[in-house]
Amino acid sequence: MDISVVLSTYNRCGILSEALQALTLQQAPGIEYEIIIVDNNSTDRTRQMAEKFAAGDRRFRYLFEARQGLSYARNAGIRAARADIIAFTDDDVEVSTDWIYHIYRALLRYPEAEFIGGRVLPRLHEPMPAWAHCKMSPFALQDLGDQPVRICHRDRRCLIGACLAIRNRALAKAGLFSAETQRVGNGVGSTEDADWETQVWNYGGHGMYVPEIVVHSRLSKDRLLKAYHRRWHVGHGKFNARARRPELESSRSWLDVPAFIYRQALQSGFEFALLSLKRKQIEAFERENSLLFSLGFIAERWKTQLFHPLGARRPAHVNSLAS
Repeated sequence: MDISVVLSTYNRCGILSEALQALTLQQAPGIEYEIIIVDNNSTDRTRQMAEKFAAGDRRFRYLFEARQGLSYARNAGIRAARADIIAFTDDDVEVSTDWIYHIYRALLRYPEAEFIGGRVLPRLHEPMPAWAHCKMSPFALQDLGDQPVRICHRDRRCLIGACLAIRNRALAKAGLFSAETQRVGNGVGSTEDADWETQVWNYGGHGMYVPEIVVHSRLSKDRLLKAYHRRWHVGHGKFNARARRPELESSRSWLDVPAFIYRQALQSGFEFALLSLKRKQIEAFERENSLLFSLGFIAERWKTQLFHPLGARRPAHVNSLAS
């Protein structure tokens, strides 16, 4: 077995068939692969749909994970995988027909890379709002250009899990995906991808962005609403507060919040007000969301100080591959 594809899904049977159908159309001559559909405790007809694909194509396997959370689902898929290369995609994503082929070729081309990712491009059913652009983080899109990019401790851009492949050796060193910073149910703003990649950078490993690897992500109507983006940034601030990555920490802090986070909140609030007066929609909304990120971070750290003071400085736990 060359590649194990892990697709985690939760209550999206209405669009899941499109994601699975794209995986049946792979043009990957000479590459042996499997697709593990991890049902993360869905209550709709996800199981029936997944088992239908599995019955019609021996490459598909259905796996149920009762513990709610994306990291739990991915980790279950990792443990069930038969290959040394594990590729991840999502239930609202359609991979290109040469997705597996380019993943396999990229890992041969970059034998020292611990993980690789590619482009996550939008599939829009409605026009982009006037206040938005495709690089806004809540859209979960990714395009770093036409040339390969080395992703390491000096360039800490996160390659997102909608289009990510990992070597088994990296999982043995970095551990599994963190359950403390995972997306649960319909939650937003989680940081499980960045937290895992940070573990790789911490031991000196690196990843590669490879532009030939392409998927298309469905932008649902809720992602085109300001309310979603606001909720995402508050959540992202909270998850970053839990993760305790070094780049977001400081020796100067108050109530366990780095001083620069307070300054960032004040500056973002001022700039948001100023840009709103100037009617610069996109810039004003970005500053508003920066403010919401800071407030989410501050709220999470204050809550931890108040209710869990003994564990306040504990970093997010990363599960062991062996556990």
